[in-house]
Formats: sequence, structure tokens, C-alpha cells
Amino acid sequence: MQRLAAESAAVEDRTISIQNRNELEAFLVEAEDKLVMLNVETEALCDVGFDINDPAACAQFKSDLARVAAECEDVVFLNLDIEDSSEALALSNELGVNKFPTQQYYKNGSLVWQHEGAGVGTMESVGEGVLYYGGQGAGGMSASKFITEVKSDDDLDDFLELCALPETNDMGVTLQVQCDKQLAVLDCSKLNDAPSCMAIFPAVLALAKNTAGATRWARLLCDADLTSAALAQKYNVTQYPTFIFFADGKEVDRVVSADRMTLMNHVLQFQAANGVSMPQPSARKRLSNSEAKKIAQAKRAAQKKQMF
Repeated sequence: MQRLAAESAAVEDRTISIQNRNELEAFLVEAEDKLVMLNVETEALCDVGFDINDPAACAQFKSDLARVAAECEDVVFLNLDIEDSSEALALSNELGVNKFPTQQYYKNGSLVWQHEGAGVGTMESVGEGVLYYGGQGAGGMSASKFITEVKSDDDLDDFLELCALPETNDMGVTLQVQCDKQLAVLDCSKLNDAPSCMAIFPAVLALAKNTAGATRWARLLCDADLTSAALAQKYNVTQYPTFIFFADGKEVDRVVSADRMTLMNHVLQFQAANGVSMPQPSARKRLSNSEAKKIAQAKRAAQKKQMF
């Protein structure tokens, strides 16, 4: 109960209820280039992909959305309940919402993506959207720590001239590769209508984290503005996502695919071909049978004691 109360307090603090177009516009302007996520809902309807509402699924969705709002401090969360007023209903109609709940994602004042309903896979889609457009993942992790945003030729030149410092990745392995053998990867994706780019982005981030110190990663949203589009045209990017591999400042390979395993295997194969081995995590210490039984029995006894 205390955890749920804390979640409710956090989401109330992070989520702002709006009623009309003027209030929506005010927050879109104030947010500047931050992601704004607008959740449009009504207690009367909750589309879970079936003919009838599923109260349990809808309640779980609200709880999960509250957790996302509490963790992602750099994203602006708005809520529009169409039952609150006639203005709220009018705004929902103006926004073209006909399924509830619907989450709309805005960048620089423009709608870039939306998700409808609360069915299976909804929270995965919401999480991917917040990560892709807002740069924030579970626990408030920032994607910008591992992936550089590139918008122009100068940005790309600066990125390619970098040399990754030794990093300890999530597996507890420190990678240190000399600068001329470091692989630089440019993820060329789209800002608008980009389901494939969005779906692979968590894998891109995971690769960036786990190969830090041996590879560097950047992202170009090719349709974000004119300079980004010009850079994409310069490198003849016509399919999305496209991953361009650079070594010593020059393009050496590219992968045109939204398949996670294809990208990962290509990175590992390229590194191996260039004499860069990705170390495996050190073997974990295994417990003896007697040690394992002792720890497990103590845990069960402690849990049983808490029940009485």
C-alpha cells in the first residue's frame, strides 16, 4: 500500500492535467525540444483489443504509466480526461483520438507518434516511445550518456574525432581499445513514423553500453530538420534504420536492417575481423551444494517468520 501511495504521489507531481487547446499549446511551447507525452483517457472506455473492457489490464496500465512518469524527469507528461469538461472532449476530438487510452508524443510542438489502446504490448511500446523520443529509460537512465545526437556535418566530424575512454560495461568488463581501432557507428533513423527505428533503439542502446570503450555510437534523425536531411542525403541514406560504420574517420561498412541480432552480429564480426576481441564477463563464483542449501533455508525461514 505504501508503495502504491508513493507511486500515486510521484505521478501526481509529474503529470499535469489539461483541459483545452490553450493549455496544451502552453506546455508544448514551454517544453521546447523536450518530449511531451499526452495521455488521453476516459474512465468509461479502455480499449484492450477485445470487445469488452478489462478492468485489471486498465488498472495495470495506469500503474505502469505512473511509474514511467515518476522515473523520467526530462519528459513532460500531460493527461487529458475527456469526462472532465466539454472543452476536454472537444480537444480530444480535435486531436483525432477515437480509442482510449491514447498516448500522443510531441517534439518541438509537432506530433511525431501515437499509441492507441491498453492491450498486450502497450507498456513495451510506451517505454520504447519514451526512450526513443525522450532519451530516458527505466530508472531515469539517459541514452545521451552512451549515444551522441548528430544533426550536421560538423556534429558528425566532432563525433568521429572522439576517442572513447576505457569504460566498465554492465557485465563488469573494462574495455580499452586504441583509438585507430575503435569502431564508430552512426544510427540513421527517422523522427516521424518510425516504428522499426523505435523498436530496435533499445538494442542499439544496449550495444552502446556493453561495447563502451571499444565502440562509439551516434544517432541522426534524418527528417528532423534541413541540415539533418542534407547529411542523410550526403551518405545516400534511403532506408531506415541504416547503420553506417566508420573507422579512422572513413565509412567502412553499413547495415540496413531493423533486426537486433543482425546488427549485433555485424558489430562483433567487424571488431573480430579488425583484431578487436570483446571480452566475456569473468566466470561467476559457484556455490557448493551445502552453501546453497544453507542460504536457501535461511531465506525461507526468514520469509516464513515475516508471515506470522
